[in-house]
Amino acid sequence: MAATEKKQMYVLSTADGVAPNIVTRKMAASQGIFMPGAPCYVSTSGTVKLSDTADGTGDVHHGFIVGVVDKSTTWPVTAALSANDEVRVQLIDTADLYVVYVENNGSDSAAAQTIVGDQYGLTVSATAGEVGYTTMDLNNANAVVEVIDIYSNLDPEKETTSTSPGRAVVRFLAANVNATKA
Repeated sequence: MAATEKKQMYVLSTADGVAPNIVTRKMAASQGIFMPGAPCYVSTSGTVKLSDTADGTGDVHHGFIVGVVDKSTTWPVTAALSANDEVRVQLIDTADLYVVYVENNGSDSAAAQTIVGDQYGLTVSATAGEVGYTTMDLNNANAVVEVIDIYSNLDPEKETTSTSPGRAVVRFLAANVNATKA
């Protein structure tokens, strides 16, 4: 991924003022080494799998992997977890707001006011050393999130509409959070 910022999506605020739910789930086999906060879904077999880039087919996001249960396991992970290793998953609530860095076809991009109200797909890196790094691609129409605001409106002293990469304030679409996938 050519985007220069290696930052993860994060929760900006919850609709009810309560911290997001974090649950323990078993990891699926062969998920590789991923970054903390990698987006994931709970498969129809009940195991956690990493989400991939929105392509219009099975773009499912249930949460973000935020830790491991076994305290002897290095975090962030330095080796692929085994099948059934337990991970901590911060669940996505479609009422909550998240912040995501903006890109356009793999290059950093500013977040213009004109993107507010639009829906975009997420790019989830599969490149070694940045697996799970997630950005919102202005050139991906496979909608997963809706832009509610841009970060420069929230903190204009630190960010402007020229800042690249800019940040968007988004809400996940219910169709992608409530979906299932093998």
